[in-house]
Amino acid sequence: MNRYSLTPIEYERIIHFSAQISYPVDNIRCHIQHKLEEYFGFNQTIFWYSDHHGNLSDPINYGLCDRALTDYLTEYRPYDLLYPTKNVELFREKKAIRLADLSLTDQYDNSPFFQSFWKEYGYHDEMVVTLVHQGEFVGAIGMAQKEEQNKFTTNDRNTLHLLSDVIASVLLHQLKGKNECSLLTEREQEVVELVKRGWTNQVIADKLHISVNTVKKHLQNIYDKYSVKNRTQLVQKL
Repeated sequence: MNRYSLTPIEYERIIHFSAQISYPVDNIRCHIQHKLEEYFGFNQTIFWYSDHHGNLSDPINYGLCDRALTDYLTEYRPYDLLYPTKNVELFREKKAIRLADLSLTDQYDNSPFFQSFWKEYGYHDEMVVTLVHQGEFVGAIGMAQKEEQNKFTTNDRNTLHLLSDVIASVLLHQLKGKNECSLLTEREQEVVELVKRGWTNQVIADKLHISVNTVKKHLQNIYDKYSVKNRTQLVQKL
């Protein structure tokens, strides 16, 4: 039984999207937003980092009005019914939630958020997908629809529920990679990559055109930076 009621074509899009965002890029969040538009038509998104309590920070705007984002940050964020801290446990469980899923249409339509802000900029629907790793928030993506567009569907929500774990994993992997690389010099990064392939000191020396003693010195520096004693511990830690 198809739990999420998605078609084979929709599952295929999810697979292709997941493969496309797995490649290392300079700005992974912008890359993910671009691919969300390319594969699923989500062309107005804001990608946030999140702390463990669902508080959002450092937004990247994709396709929305910059002035709307400024107004949101300075005045209207407390009124947003889909802000993760308002439904922490629900977002941990569901991960992707539409306005329609809250069953608060009347409350929303009469709220300052909709009347003075959302409606003013021509938007009429929103959805938020939280990125959760081991029960903790690491990020969130807010999505908007203009009045001339259809509202978010159940399939949209189900698709993003499936994508949430993939995006969270990719985001954490790339952030971890950047943090690891920042510890090492460029040459040490090269040595680490070859060690991870299982190459011996001699083969590494030949590949990098340096002496075996130089390889050993690089390795000792790397061990010190990662607080390990040997190759096995280094690879396990990485």
